[in-house]
Amino acid sequence: MTRKNILVCGANGFIGKKLVKKLKKENHWIRGLDIKESDFGFSEADELIICDLRNLNSCKKYINIQFDEVYQLAADMGGATYIFTGEQHDAEIFHNNAMINLNIIKCCQEAKVKKLFFASSACVYPLYNQADPSDPKCSEDSVYPAFPDSEYGWEKLFSERLYQSFHKNHGLKFMSLGCIIYTELNVPEKEEKRKHRPLYVEKL
Repeated sequence: MTRKNILVCGANGFIGKKLVKKLKKENHWIRGLDIKESDFGFSEADELIICDLRNLNSCKKYINIQFDEVYQLAADMGGATYIFTGEQHDAEIFHNNAMINLNIIKCCQEAKVKKLFFASSACVYPLYNQADPSDPKCSEDSVYPAFPDSEYGWEKLFSERLYQSFHKNHGLKFMSLGCIIYTELNVPEKEEKRKHRPLYVEKL
């Protein structure tokens, strides 16, 4: 397997840590970016940089080479309690996540990144599709007409369109995947329940 230079944004998060570990097992060189130290143990990234991706200068400083692959997992998320508690965080969630994605996509374009993965969310599904928990409608054609269940979902949908536009206008190869990971405390990793929503896949 060819050794790649890979950037993981949000490298200290729950998914980011597992992704870095997997990529290191494949012998790739990894630069990880995150706004804070990890709550999930030591990072295996070759470089781990604490920075704020809402800041364009930080993005330019660290997305400064032609990475073979960029994994964009960074988000102001904070869990369902943060997203769905009385809408008091909506403005911050939308602003912070939009700034992160606007900065990252522009820097990836300028650095001529070869491939990019964007972590979207199942929150982009219309609220009425989720009315019956026993029968959620998760087909790709059900995303539109758009009516996400939160401002977090609206921003994810906005960013999906953003990445698609950069693919269309600038040829940036990308893949997007919406997912929810349900994890109960003290449940072994192999027993974690996952639900994934394939979104837009460009052949890479």
